[in-house]
Amino acid sequence: MSQHTASDYDRPRQHAKQAANNAAAAVDTGDDPPINFQDPSLHDGVTLDYLISVLGFGLCRAWIVFCLSAPLISPSANTSNWLYLVFGALAALAVSFVVKRLRTTVEWLRCALYRAALLTIVASGVIIPASYVLRVDLLLISGFIVGGIGAGILQVLWGDRFACHRMRFTALASPAAAIVTGLVIALSTDGTSIIGFAVIPLASLALLVFEADRTGVPAKSLFGKAPLEEQLSEESANLQAGGGIGATPLQSQPCDEQVGASDKRERHSMALSMGKLMFSIMTFSFLCRLFDAIPTSDDLFAFLGGSAIFALVLVGVVFLLIVALLRDRFDATLTYRLSLPLMVAGFVAIALFFDSHAALSLMLINVGYEFFDILAWVLFAEVSRRKGENPLRVFGLGVAFMFAGMALGNLVGSVLDTLIASGAVQITVVAMLSTLSLVVVAFMVIPEGVVAQLAHAVRPDKKDDAAADETAANSTGEDEGMPHTSSIEAHCSGVAEQYGLTPRESEVIVLLAYGRTLSIIARDLQIAKGTARTHIENIYRKLDVHKQQELIDLVESHEA
Repeated sequence: MSQHTASDYDRPRQHAKQAANNAAAAVDTGDDPPINFQDPSLHDGVTLDYLISVLGFGLCRAWIVFCLSAPLISPSANTSNWLYLVFGALAALAVSFVVKRLRTTVEWLRCALYRAALLTIVASGVIIPASYVLRVDLLLISGFIVGGIGAGILQVLWGDRFACHRMRFTALASPAAAIVTGLVIALSTDGTSIIGFAVIPLASLALLVFEADRTGVPAKSLFGKAPLEEQLSEESANLQAGGGIGATPLQSQPCDEQVGASDKRERHSMALSMGKLMFSIMTFSFLCRLFDAIPTSDDLFAFLGGSAIFALVLVGVVFLLIVALLRDRFDATLTYRLSLPLMVAGFVAIALFFDSHAALSLMLINVGYEFFDILAWVLFAEVSRRKGENPLRVFGLGVAFMFAGMALGNLVGSVLDTLIASGAVQITVVAMLSTLSLVVVAFMVIPEGVVAQLAHAVRPDKKDDAAADETAANSTGEDEGMPHTSSIEAHCSGVAEQYGLTPRESEVIVLLAYGRTLSIIARDLQIAKGTARTHIENIYRKLDVHKQQELIDLVESHEA
């Protein structure tokens, strides 16, 4: 599926079906009918997107596991573990920082990230195997530093692709990718792992480029010589599509939009919730990796690569079953409820039975962590898609905090391993402090309410609904002979509050509910067509609808 240019929206009626198949816009103009993303011809495309994402992201994670397992192949690589994670975190954080500072639609940044990923992957794929052959420690450390940068960028770019799809897509793709990661690691040997340093990340990047090309970012623009600004118009850069829904571009707030007090509160609340999620994923990663350096001899799952790899496959299968069975009733808080007690049980088991059941204890911790890890990726994508946040910025922060927690966990774990072996510290004390930290984070930092807010639009209280109805009815100025007008506006007001629409989007949705076209909306609100199109695209994404009639049906069925 290719990206539309501005001229696509002005083509004659006979080209409307082709535009629908390209899935690059979810709005209609004065000449063209609404585009229907529910077209059965798109289903095969979504399936292919799913398979590409599962395999590509699974290979990306497998590459990271190979790099983190390097000390098992070469003891001299012990110092590279935390450096790999630190530089991966810095690379992802830099992406998020640059996106926040730019505050505009700059596709060249996304292209620069693809090129940086290719450069770092090729460099690390050459340096790391060469360092094993030459046995040069400094060369090995350099390879892992470069590889860490590439791993951070590659994960952020995969997150950017996940944000193109609905929540169900990510909730199915992330656990399936975990299964792929586990199977690749389980089937590898020391020799294949070294080969994997070069082959696996390149395969992941190739699949990523192919998926980007299908969902609105042409491959030739990613690695071509011509500046992207000359290839894409401003409007087409704001409209990307994939998986039946427009991808979230690098957005900026329209210059004509005035942010009200309620919108500022909404944004502040969302920023606070995102901060809590980032701190939590760092804490969970730290606590999980804290015990990685502690050796175990009774691992029942050594034939699969260890209990941590078995946890990947197990959680992936269970998560898939939950999403498949619950379908539209899938609730992110359910997997959160599974994650916490499992990790707590693992820490308690370490305190009580570590001498006899160390591998089982670590497996429980890893199972609980993998549930939260998959959930975090689902939440990152959902915040990007439904809350209007930039996916590069959201996943940049997520990967940065995740890698930072893992790096800190590895460092502290190495120190604790020495202290525990010398008898200076009891592992029981470490396990109980870890349990306390997890409980504090779960109840005070990221309770279920925060997870629910990130996963879904916050529903206003019924009292607020009634007040909104009364306000909308009083503000219409219509007489009693025209009740339908006030009813539609009241329903639109309720939808706007429930789905967190901005003040300008709240105005646009009323016109959409009345069946107005893009041109009419731009004229009535006295804004540019490109700005109006951006507002409509954001509304469709937040409401998870694909054509104007679906939006009208949603408004009419909403309890005003």
